[in-house]
Amino acid sequence: MKALFKVLIAAALTTATTGCEKFLDVNENPNTPTSVTPDALLANALVTTAANYTGGVANGNNYNTYASFAAGYWGKSGTVSGFSPERTYVYNNTYNQTLFNATYDNLNDYELIQRNGATTHPNHAAIARIMKVYNYLLLVDQFGDIPYTQALKGLGNTTPKYDKAEDIYKDFVVQLKGAVDDINSVPAGSLAVGVEDVVFNGSMTRWKAFANSLRMRILLRQSSTNNAALNSYVKTELAALQTQAATPTGGGFIDRDVVVQPTYTANTNQQNPFYDRYGFAPGATRAQSEYNFIVPTNYIIRQYESNADARIAQLYRRGQRNNGAADPTHATPAYVGTDLGEGTPPQFSAGDCGCQTVGSRFLQGGTFLRAATAPTVLMLLSEHLFNKAELEARALFGASADAKQDFNDGIKSSFVTTFRDATTAPATLASATSANLPGIAQYNSYITATVNLTNGLVNYDAPTTTVPEGTDPQTTPLTTPRVVTAQEKILYQKYLAENTIAATEALDDLRRTGLPRIKLSLQRGANPLPKRLFYPQSEVSTNQANIPAGVTQFTKIFWQMD
Repeated sequence: MKALFKVLIAAALTTATTGCEKFLDVNENPNTPTSVTPDALLANALVTTAANYTGGVANGNNYNTYASFAAGYWGKSGTVSGFSPERTYVYNNTYNQTLFNATYDNLNDYELIQRNGATTHPNHAAIARIMKVYNYLLLVDQFGDIPYTQALKGLGNTTPKYDKAEDIYKDFVVQLKGAVDDINSVPAGSLAVGVEDVVFNGSMTRWKAFANSLRMRILLRQSSTNNAALNSYVKTELAALQTQAATPTGGGFIDRDVVVQPTYTANTNQQNPFYDRYGFAPGATRAQSEYNFIVPTNYIIRQYESNADARIAQLYRRGQRNNGAADPTHATPAYVGTDLGEGTPPQFSAGDCGCQTVGSRFLQGGTFLRAATAPTVLMLLSEHLFNKAELEARALFGASADAKQDFNDGIKSSFVTTFRDATTAPATLASATSANLPGIAQYNSYITATVNLTNGLVNYDAPTTTVPEGTDPQTTPLTTPRVVTAQEKILYQKYLAENTIAATEALDDLRRTGLPRIKLSLQRGANPLPKRLFYPQSEVSTNQANIPAGVTQFTKIFWQMD
């Protein structure tokens, strides 16, 4: 397989030894490797992971862009053609194949760090061990069975076998436990991690917390099957996680958003990758062309408007809607979206009359496009809190009574993330609350709004809501309220928190539980929401004999609902 035998893929990154001034100029010449120490590789490896997850991948795509369409956040605007796979759910071997190849390239970086740093750079090796799990998880969740035990061998094995997804998942837990143990076992006086750690700035305690929160994500994801043996395993491992995380050296869990920040700057190849793709090129006064390709869906806009949710003003620009037959020469400012797959999605010109309907776009300077210098998210605190709340509500972790507090804290954390500016580092929820940081007042208004006091999607204790589901043809409030389960309200708020910046996790929840019930594409025909991606053409060409047979985009991955 092409991506797995790019030997020493990151070894040319010699610039990392003196800082991160060229941190996005990766894979400069993989054919002329140079001996580089793990500390010189780490920053570039982490920045590449961030770009693969949310941002631009050269000549390809990234996980959250792909997932934002599939999970119902994004639609295609009327200014561009294409996006047929997103609209029809008809995939092939070339659709998003760069995710597979780019992730394996990045995994080679971490393999080098872990292998070469085991004795000389033990802290760096432990970080690499954690990040290998993070990246392999992305691959398994989108492709199912993948090369794992025989992967990353370079020219030693260019046609690795495919391991079962469920077996890989179990090894993820082993690896994360091992990484925490590795950190706790680092000999005194060992080389410390410094500025090359562009995630936690050398705090190994926070790396342990991240490993534990990642472990919780992994266990939750496989907790919704009808497999009794798997359910028993998950329950046992969650109990072990709860015990271990609470010990003095256990590491606890993340207490703020986990972000990559190599000091992005407004220079070529050094901008925040999402901003670089959908915002402005360095020195440009007009937005990138792809900025005009995307319109939020009507479904996601309705979820904010139905719940008096101030987050919408930080996410999207207002467009305008023509007033219709009664007043055709005027338009009213509004958030205007699209139904994915509709025949005539909105464009962005008001016409000569200034009265034509104009679609909404990402707010420049808002949450998604804060600035060229803004950090990139790897894991949201809100996701972790909602993960914990769901497990508590299902009596799989901690106390069921704690679910309400974690649910409310998850919402609060999302508001703080949404309203945070580009230069403010993520803060703990306690410090954000005591300092009354932006987002706190908006959160308080949200949960106390009259419309939300009896809204079961916002108030944990309220049993019903009048907000219709995406599968309901009705878009106005229901006359007869519908019942909302604890799991549904938790996953609903988690879905709102993960809009665009962590859409990959929202898509995985949709495939795991079917919640929330979003509006699917109008052009899908009889196709259901795809469960995975095809194996890429690069694998078909070089490793055909090992690829699992009969796999399509509708083939279930072991942890998904039927």
